Amino acid sequence: MSATAPSPRPFGPYVLTRALGSDALGEVWRAGTAGAPRLRPFLLVRTFASLSIDRPALLSAMETAVHLVDDVQGPAIAKGTVMGAIDDMPFVGTSYVEGRTLDHLLAVRLLGTPLPVEHGFLIAERLLEALESAAAVEEFTGAAHGFLVPAFVCISNEGEAKVFGHGLGAGLLPALRHPRARQSFAPYVAPEVLATGKPSTSGDLYSVGAILFEALTGRAPPPGVALESVESASLAIDGTPVPEDLRRLLRRVLHPDPRVRDRSVPAFRRDLSALLYAGPYAPSTFNLAFFLQKCFDKAIQREKLEMAAEEEIDPHTLAVPPGFFVPSPDASGSGRRPAVERSGSNRLESSTGSRRLAAPPARPPERPRSAPQPVPVRSVSGEMPKKALSGAPLWAVAGGAVLLLLVGGFFALRPSAPAPAPLPTPAPRATPAPPTPVPTPAPVVVGKEDPLFQAAVERKLQEELRKRELKSAREREAATKKRRAEIDKTSEEAGHSKDSEETARAARDKADREEATRLAREAVARRKSEASQAEAAAAAAAMAVKDGDLVEVDVADTPPVSVRQVSPQATRLAIQRRVTGTVLLRVLVDENGAPAKVEILRDTALKVGLGEASKAALEKWRWKPATKDGHPVRTWIVVQVPFK
Repeated sequence: MSATAPSPRPFGPYVLTRALGSDALGEVWRAGTAGAPRLRPFLLVRTFASLSIDRPALLSAMETAVHLVDDVQGPAIAKGTVMGAIDDMPFVGTSYVEGRTLDHLLAVRLLGTPLPVEHGFLIAERLLEALESAAAVEEFTGAAHGFLVPAFVCISNEGEAKVFGHGLGAGLLPALRHPRARQSFAPYVAPEVLATGKPSTSGDLYSVGAILFEALTGRAPPPGVALESVESASLAIDGTPVPEDLRRLLRRVLHPDPRVRDRSVPAFRRDLSALLYAGPYAPSTFNLAFFLQKCFDKAIQREKLEMAAEEEIDPHTLAVPPGFFVPSPDASGSGRRPAVERSGSNRLESSTGSRRLAAPPARPPERPRSAPQPVPVRSVSGEMPKKALSGAPLWAVAGGAVLLLLVGGFFALRPSAPAPAPLPTPAPRATPAPPTPVPTPAPVVVGKEDPLFQAAVERKLQEELRKRELKSAREREAATKKRRAEIDKTSEEAGHSKDSEETARAARDKADREEATRLAREAVARRKSEASQAEAAAAAAAMAVKDGDLVEVDVADTPPVSVRQVSPQATRLAIQRRVTGTVLLRVLVDENGAPAKVEILRDTALKVGLGEASKAALEKWRWKPATKDGHPVRTWIVVQVPFK
């Protein structure tokens, strides 16, 4: 990933080593772990420092998402996700992927190197795979991701796509009220999600369609008119119109009406994969990796050198800026972490954050040390009741009590004199020192920085974490029992059949038939709705039709009929390579029967000039024009030109 000059600084249990960029949400950093002599493993840390961030909404979304990310697993899901807040700074981190985020990759078009069609389709297919893997998040947040923009997609140098930031949509969507954030991210957000701020699966599919549109055309779809832009879009790789089969896919997910837009991620992924792997494309992560190597060769080499240098940084030698807490090394030389209790690899952790103490705190008892791991932290957002801490500090009260007991014991144990005779002035004796020296009252620590208050907060948080862990364990146990019961029931039903395989196949066939019936019903209903709209439009158009009006060929009374045809001449290259196939062309036949405009919809698999030859031949054709209510009108038709 592109980087600026090194600026390592502590960030809770991490060290931010290099700034990779910034946007309307905040900054992106490469970070290392601060609890070991070496900074590996590295993380990608995104801090939400922008003024547009609604911090309470984002932290609330994180509280929900942090309990779900453990269940989000898959090849297209970023690993090691952590989230929370450090010193009131919300952040999300993930295991570092050597490469770049998708927004940097799409920006390559500015350098004159657009993304090939098959690479854009491969990335979209991986995004759909990530949405399928995050189905558990949808049950609690309404969407598998909620804010699927290129900034939350990492593309590795090996051509793999990794998605992170699941479940944060409800916390990030309020930021789009800010003009700069709206300009940057609104093209990837569905209109109804942009208006209501509520994530949805249909909105996630819109985001995938918007990213695919930008990968194909080199520009993001304009908000509100994405569907209209599909009709006039051209491929960035060669400037030709987007093929009709690709347009059909884009129309399904970029429709502004969520009731018409696709809402099934598996169904749309199945159709996209069928076109991707059965069409004239050759998608593979190897080809994408080769493309990245060609475009970012110097950047990839520089990234390796930078990471090797950053790995040697000793985190204990860094200067501590105000508001940061750096772990100090213990006697063995290994780093000591802050007071953090770990509840899982992907859980929102808690800590007292950075602290400024007036006096050195007592050294806590040693805990068994384990291998250094990246630990996410979160500053305490709420405050504990302070009634028990009002007045004098507890340690001062305890010290005074000890002093009173010592004085009382001295007078009680002193031997009594036989007679009340005047005593000589005794020589000064050294009084026994108390076992624990009473600290002077100068370094008083009160409020949030009081160690007792911090310990109470820590106990409260640990108790809450244990409750959540217990609840999560109960839910997992209940789900496991339910799955086992379903499996046992299925096995019992299959046992009554002589052939369990046939029974399972019959069940799958039945489910497929039911799904096909449901889809057919939906398609019929959609066609009826479209037909009624077309009839209404046709009725409105019929009232004002005149010579030369543009009319759809399905609405015309009579379609155009060719009266003169000119056969195209195969090019020498096509003859040498023995290329066969059918060229599809779209022709606008005007009211005089002449071809007013000819467009190539689909060329042969090997582009050897047959498309241009067919276009030149059709420009010499003549037709009997289409008619509507007795008037000659213009209309578009599709002409097939086969080459054998």
